[in-house]
Amino acid sequence: MHLPTNKHPTWLMVMLLALTVSPLPGLANSMQQHALQLLEQGHIPEARRALQSELVLHPRNIEARYDLAVLLEDIGHHADALNLYKKNLSISWHLPSLINLAAGLQQQGKTERARQWLEQATRKIRHEAVPWYLLADLSEQASHNATATAQHQHAIKADPLNGFAWLRFAAFQSRHQQADHGLHHARKAIRLLPNCAPCWRIYGNILHRSGDHHAALNAYQRSLAIHPDNTTRQQLITTLRQLGQTERAQRMQEALNAWRKHHK
Repeated sequence: MHLPTNKHPTWLMVMLLALTVSPLPGLANSMQQHALQLLEQGHIPEARRALQSELVLHPRNIEARYDLAVLLEDIGHHADALNLYKKNLSISWHLPSLINLAAGLQQQGKTERARQWLEQATRKIRHEAVPWYLLADLSEQASHNATATAQHQHAIKADPLNGFAWLRFAAFQSRHQQADHGLHHARKAIRLLPNCAPCWRIYGNILHRSGDHHAALNAYQRSLAIHPDNTTRQQLITTLRQLGQTERAQRMQEALNAWRKHHK
């Protein structure tokens, strides 16, 4: 059980939700569930204390420590949260803790420290693609695109069935107009993640950049069929205009504008 967080893009969170940690029996599971219920009711201090009590009883409960760290981040205690992620990683290479630690360090401007953690993770959890493609993000931010390309390739090699690894490499190729602008890798990603709405939207963006607006429109429609989303609707409207379907685009834009005004 993980407490809700908006730290990661939706398509990455889909991947994280597939991760499991073996639950501790009896009391531990009950206390974590109680903490989640308290949080959902808005009782943040009580939820925090419940998780802290659980860790006193079971100090190796990685999942409870992760949940506590996410809670602390949400209420602004970033340093304490990072220490908890580090504690988890001293016990086991828990991927969600690694991801949040790297993100937190970057937010503090400690990009080199984040890089060191991710590089260590590529050696400790060799079967995981995530550390490699997060390293690729750092390399791209530093304009080291050749290094980023190699790191994306390592990500796919580490876990060829990780659709997000293929998709992130495809998006990278699209942004930098490499190879076939990411079309091949994007198609591979979609085959691995056919029910991921944000993945179809990203595929649509890649198709859009390549100039295939009809295929992009189909991808956006597929995304919306899986999960309605206003960002995707706006991209679909833009694509309709580019295809000359201005009246349809205008009707959709007016409906979207009305919805946004009503939900301000």
